[in-house]
Amino acid sequence: MSENFLHFLWQHKLYKPGMFFTSNNKLMEVVDPGLLNSDAGPDFFNAKIKLDGILWAGNVEIHIKASDWKRHNHHTDRLYDNVILHVVFDDDERVYSTTGRLIPAWKMDVSQQIQQKYYSLSRHKGWIACEGQINRVPGFLIRNWIERMLVEKLERKVSSIETLLASYRNDWQEVFYIVLARNFGFGLNGEPFERLARQTPWKIVGRNATDAERLEALFLGQAGFLDGLIYDDDYMALLNREYVILKQKYSLEPLPVHLWKFLRLRPVNFPTVRLVQLAALIAKNNKLFDALLHCENLNRVRELLKIQPLPYWNTHYRPCVTGSGESKSKKLGKQAVDLIIINTVIPLIFAYGKLRGQPELQNKALEWLSGLPVEKNNIVSGWARPQINVNAVSAADSQGLVFLKRTYCDHRKCLSCHIGHRIVSHNFQE
Repeated sequence: MSENFLHFLWQHKLYKPGMFFTSNNKLMEVVDPGLLNSDAGPDFFNAKIKLDGILWAGNVEIHIKASDWKRHNHHTDRLYDNVILHVVFDDDERVYSTTGRLIPAWKMDVSQQIQQKYYSLSRHKGWIACEGQINRVPGFLIRNWIERMLVEKLERKVSSIETLLASYRNDWQEVFYIVLARNFGFGLNGEPFERLARQTPWKIVGRNATDAERLEALFLGQAGFLDGLIYDDDYMALLNREYVILKQKYSLEPLPVHLWKFLRLRPVNFPTVRLVQLAALIAKNNKLFDALLHCENLNRVRELLKIQPLPYWNTHYRPCVTGSGESKSKKLGKQAVDLIIINTVIPLIFAYGKLRGQPELQNKALEWLSGLPVEKNNIVSGWARPQINVNAVSAADSQGLVFLKRTYCDHRKCLSCHIGHRIVSHNFQE
């Protein structure tokens, strides 16, 4: 038994029905359970309770044991003076406000069936808590919850973008550049990519954005990849000379090279390759964010993100280190382009639409996400297992499922999930 479970039962009126009496023998009727409070103070605000036919409005506090009131020092805290009802599982002690007023207590009667359903979820050790029961939940409810998860994820993205905007004086271009750079790290190298972008401001990048060669020098130099090289090829010697000039001109400080991760990466995914791809993309269109805002369809977005780094990289994956001898283009692949759209373009356009009061941009972002193929990762594959059988049909679904797994399932927040709520509260017919 947990307080969160009692909160859930109280909020959704899932206790046993009947006539209720408080510890001081007053007939009780729950008119409105109130609003769950996630901050300091009583658990539910603005509840409405009838005691012997008289309507009381105020707050409700919930504990496993009534004696927890004292253990949590509520008897000395004026925040709890407006509590009109103390809901408990074990009424082991009478409690009072700071003024000495008796707080009426009600012992919640919980059905054995609901308790067992709750325990089966909270104690299950599988990939998700409900993997043996989710197939009994109606498909439309699961689908609606996945959509809700997508919106919740995008709302969190909006919040993080809003924080970035506050740090950069509402400069959307700077924020776009930082988010774009981070996502060119494709997870493993996201942190150093973001650090590079913050340490190499857009005002510097923008001034040199028409020259792909100079941008390569700037990014590779700032990443620390040009330090300590034996320049056995003319191109790297040229980039190094270019970076020395830029470093002195803008008083730049490179990152420690040890921050970058190469282990277990395919050469095409090396951070050095991603850096020159980012340089090529910015050199192709230094007003990329504005161009993306005005795109009408996904095909146009993909065209804007198609890039080809300079010829040197056809035979190199790292500075001064040749590949296997075979010339191979280092253009962004289709899957990489789609990931940039999913993780950069769509959240920023959605946030721009929300914060600028342009809902048509939010709708466009959601439409694009629904038009992208399902992402390939372990979480999406996990949902498709036969015992779960929840299949994504677009990137909108896969984004929702990844967020659900990481934010709810991994933390066993079943009672905050509509699927878990259905399993605990519904009487399934066999």
